Amino acid sequence: MSDNRIKEQLDKLKSEQKAKSNKRKFVENYIKKNATRFEDKLTAIKITQKADQNLFASAIKELMKKN
Repeated sequence: MSDNRIKEQLDKLKSEQKAKSNKRKFVENYIKKNATRFEDKLTAIKITQKADQNLFASAIKELMKKN
């Protein structure tokens, strides 16, 4: 592979990771600020599921371990 191609792939990966990180931060901040009412908690769950399915799955696994 050429150096330009490798650099392009690396830049693409970095931007994807940054976008994923931003989504996760948004979800975490939403949960921290708006987790007082049941409706807010339900909305946070829906947002988490749509934004990051891996985060949602890991959260479910953690809940299952606690019970």
